[in-house]
Amino acid sequence: MKINNLEVTSTLLAYDRCHKIYLLESENDRNEAIDTGYEIIGIDQLEKVWNNSCGLRFICNWTTTTTYVAQDGKLVLS
Repeated sequence: MKINNLEVTSTLLAYDRCHKIYLLESENDRNEAIDTGYEIIGIDQLEKVWNNSCGLRFICNWTTTTTYVAQDGKLVLS
């Protein structure tokens, strides 16, 4: 899968049930997201999560070193 032409290998995402969407790249990322109270969801639900998020939504990896969609940006999946 690609998000805005960036290759994604993550199989899980963390969602705060509002606008923060983080791709989880390791077991450590997953554990931290769970400990922080995020909902863990399969990457196959990304478009649904995006469509149900508030307008401030963004997508980054958990460590915030990669931004896939900036706040108020457009999601393009391929």
